[in-house]
Amino acid sequence: MDLTKQALIDGMQDMVFVMRVSDDGKKFYYELVNHIAKKALNLTSEMVGKELNEVIPSTMATILTQQYQQVVQSKQTHTYEDNYFISNAGQKISETILTPLVSENKVSHIVAVTRDITNLKQVETQSLLSRQRLQYSRQRYKSLFDENTDAISYLNLSGKIVRMNRACEQLLKQINRTEDRRNIFDLISQQDLQFIKQTFDETLKGQAHTADTTVNSQDQYQIRLQIKFIPMIIEQHVQGVYAILKDMTAEHFAKDTLLASQERFRLIAEHSSDLIQLLDQDGYFVYLSPSHERVLGLQLIGDEREHIYDIMASDDHDSFNQHLKTAITYNKAQKFEVRFQNINADYCWFELQLEPVFSDAGIFKHSIVVARDIEARKTYEHELQRLAYHDPLTGLANRRLFNARLEQVISLYERNQKAFAVMMLDLDDFKGINDQMGHDTGDYVIEKLGKRLKQAVRDMDTVARLGGDEFIVLLPEIETKANLIHIIERIERTLQAAYRLKGNTFQVGVSLGAILLRQGHISASSVISKVDQVLYRAKRTGKNKSIIDVQF
Repeated sequence: MDLTKQALIDGMQDMVFVMRVSDDGKKFYYELVNHIAKKALNLTSEMVGKELNEVIPSTMATILTQQYQQVVQSKQTHTYEDNYFISNAGQKISETILTPLVSENKVSHIVAVTRDITNLKQVETQSLLSRQRLQYSRQRYKSLFDENTDAISYLNLSGKIVRMNRACEQLLKQINRTEDRRNIFDLISQQDLQFIKQTFDETLKGQAHTADTTVNSQDQYQIRLQIKFIPMIIEQHVQGVYAILKDMTAEHFAKDTLLASQERFRLIAEHSSDLIQLLDQDGYFVYLSPSHERVLGLQLIGDEREHIYDIMASDDHDSFNQHLKTAITYNKAQKFEVRFQNINADYCWFELQLEPVFSDAGIFKHSIVVARDIEARKTYEHELQRLAYHDPLTGLANRRLFNARLEQVISLYERNQKAFAVMMLDLDDFKGINDQMGHDTGDYVIEKLGKRLKQAVRDMDTVARLGGDEFIVLLPEIETKANLIHIIERIERTLQAAYRLKGNTFQVGVSLGAILLRQGHISASSVISKVDQVLYRAKRTGKNKSIIDVQF
């Protein structure tokens, strides 16, 4: 072997050391070191020919000697990881491969090739953190769904039950429905089936609806069932429906008993926490329960608020009129939601049960309205939808929502050939922030960066967090590369601003890869894979770099 050809190892991008082994196999001398190693570790040519202990600190020399001696004894290639410090780059993680050169059954030299795996380790660490946070988000979503005392199921667009919580399973067992009957319409009696299907179809248009029906239990007694259909909407398209089922048998029995006697009605109404109202045919109050003062802080009759419109949000007037008309026309109770205003001028959500009352001659007399406060349930429904499609730390779209929007943009692209762009970016040396300043600071940087990205793009664009310190941006209707460059320059200016937290000011570099798609058949998975490759190229060229790739 010719050990004088320095150019042979200087052409390698990893650090290379050729070590001569003493005859007794216990000492190791530097024979050859490539240019990359000298530059990274601030070494000079004077080290060549010197023994390991003469060049590096004794503690490090002891560790390296143990690794080299293992190769001498085994005469086999050996790989290990180590930490080292570079003055202008900080702490690094390396992987070293030791290859023995054997002559006459004796190791004469060891070739050590050391490569920097710091970024790889950071990616592995961030991937682990992302998986842990995703698991927490899923557990939180599961708790909201599975542990809820209301019977909740998720339906596809045909009414098939895709998933249900334990409360729903118990209710269906009470109704005695077998496992193979997993469609919501299988629960409904024939006389109400058309009405429930119509209500479900109205929900598919994007608005929540509630309907009442009667089913027979396994013991053949009637159960009065209330079904609330809530659309799951993504980008103005209904993807499925949540159904909240409630056994209203006891409440209906109480209502029927209540209506049998005006005195008993008033007695119960006086102590009810719900808002109970009697309305004439024009919507004016005939009677109001005292709970109006406790719940809304208003003394309505005699307080210049004598019509239900006086306390109802104007946007809900049409809905109220429609339900009142339906109740009178079909003599059927209506369940719907409106907002009532309290004394502080704040609007709160209430669920109204509107029951028409007719005389023996069939003439409409008045309506009984029972209003129940559902503000907490509305908060729960909003949280359920937010957790399903948004990142819990930043509030940005998550991978599921991003993929749905990307599919829509691709569909528009294939119909009209409107070019669009996707960019992916992540932070440089994010692990160092977590290690040196703590994970709270890391979370602050991630949250702040997400807000800056949102501010730097258009309202029509989508910013999503894929996990860890990795973000992706969807830019519809980007016609030219010049337009894309303009947007990227604006993003880079926004992200260059310093971060300030607890008296500390620091900069964070960002690597960015972007692709512009103009024509041809594409898929969501191929787009994400391609932009990920461009980001990798950007990171390979150095920190805080951007690369744009135009796809034809």
